[in-house]
Amino acid sequence: MRGLSRRRFLGGAAAGAASLVVTSGCGGDESPTSGSESKEFTLWSFWSEGEPNQKVLAAAIDNFSRASGVKVTVQWKGRTAMQSLLPSLNTRNVPADLIEANGSQLTTMFAPTGEALDLSDVYEAEVPGEARTVAEVVGEAYKQISTTPDGLVVMVPYQVSTYAWFYDGAAFPELTDSPPKTWEEFIALLDERKARGRRPVAQDGSVPGYNAYYIQHFARALAGDEGWAEAVTDTTGKTWREPEFVKAAEYVERFAKAGYFPDGFNASRFPAMQQKWAAGECDFLFGGTWLPRETQPYAKEGFEYRSFPFPSIEGRQPTLNVATYGFGIPKKARNPEPAKEFIRYFLQKKFQDQISTVAKEMPVRTDVPAAPVVAEAKRSLDSGAVNRVPSPPAYSEFSTKVLCPANDKLLFGEIDAATFIEQMVRESERFWSARG
Repeated sequence: MRGLSRRRFLGGAAAGAASLVVTSGCGGDESPTSGSESKEFTLWSFWSEGEPNQKVLAAAIDNFSRASGVKVTVQWKGRTAMQSLLPSLNTRNVPADLIEANGSQLTTMFAPTGEALDLSDVYEAEVPGEARTVAEVVGEAYKQISTTPDGLVVMVPYQVSTYAWFYDGAAFPELTDSPPKTWEEFIALLDERKARGRRPVAQDGSVPGYNAYYIQHFARALAGDEGWAEAVTDTTGKTWREPEFVKAAEYVERFAKAGYFPDGFNASRFPAMQQKWAAGECDFLFGGTWLPRETQPYAKEGFEYRSFPFPSIEGRQPTLNVATYGFGIPKKARNPEPAKEFIRYFLQKKFQDQISTVAKEMPVRTDVPAAPVVAEAKRSLDSGAVNRVPSPPAYSEFSTKVLCPANDKLLFGEIDAATFIEQMVRESERFWSARG
C-alpha cells in the first residue's frame, strides 16, 4: 500500500546540505560505544551520493567515527540496496553489516528470508547522551510497524512519510484552519471549483500506484485496515464482493466520472500532472510527503505548501498509511554490535533535526518538528492514528498484477464498479492459484 516504486528524490534540495550543522568540528558529541571489540562495520545505504538524505547520513557517520573510533565503510547503493543484498543472505559471506531500506523492503523482503536479526535489544538501549531509550523516541506505533506478525523486530526507523491532500495555502487561506473533514465537504469544494471552469484534481495517471490511492483509502475507511489486508490475501477473491468493497469501488467510479481530472491525465507522463498542479493549473493533489520537494522547482511564485488528511467516509476516517525508512541487520553480519551502536547514535535529536532542515522530510521523533512544507502531515502522524497493519508479503506483486490493472480501468472510466469487483474476484483467485 505504500506505492513507493515511482518515488524520486530530487537533487534540487541538495543545496540545503550547506546548512548541515552537525559536523566533525562540533563539540559535545556523546561517545556511542558500548565496549564492543569490533571497530568497524559496513553499511549499504538506500540513498545515492548527492541526495540530501545522503549528506545527512554521511555527516552523522563522520561524527560517529570520530567519537567512537569505529571505521564505517559505506556503499551508496541507492533504492536497490536491499535487492542487491538479498542473494547473499543464504551464503557465508554477507557483505553488509547494516542495511538501510524502506519499511516495506525490510518487513516484506528482508524478514521473510529468515536472515534478519531481531533488534529488540536496540529498542531497549538508550540514545547516546539522552535519558530516553530508542523505543521511547521511536514510539510504539512505529515499532509495531517494524515488527513481523510473529514478533520479530527487524527494523529501527529514523524517518517517516505519509500521504495527504496538498494544496496552495496562498490560494486557499481559508482551508488552513477549516479543511474539509468529510468526503461530502471535499466534493462540494471540488464542485465549486469545477463550476469556475477548473479541473481541480491533478492525477499522474501513468503511475498505477498513485492511481490506487483512492480505492485503498475508501476501502480502508469502510472495511478497516484489517479488512483491506484480508481482501488482498483472500485466495478465493470473494471478499471483494463484500458490501464495503463494492461501495469503495462505487466511490471511485463517481469520483472518476465527475470531471475533476484534467483532460488527458490518463495518458500523461509522470511528473507532468504534479508539475501542472505546482504551477497552479490544478487545485489539489493527493500524494506523499515527498511531493513538496519534488515540485518546488516548478511551483509558481508565492506557492505555500499546505495539506490535510484524506476526509472521512461515512463517518469513518481512514488511518494514515505510513512509509518508514530505517535500518536492519543481517543475522550473519560480521560486526553487528557497532552497527547497533550507530543506529542508536543516528537517532539523537541533532541528527533528527537534519532530517527536517536538510532533507526536508519528517523525522520519526515526535519531539522534532518536520520541515514546514510537511508540518501539517507530521502533526497528523504524531496523533498516532496510523495504519499499523503490515503489508502482506505478497502485496507488491499482487498490486502490480491484480489491483493496479483493474483500478486503472476504473479510474480512467473504462469499466464500472461492478465490473471492477468481478475482475478483482477473478484475478485474485488466479493470482493466488498460480502461487500455489
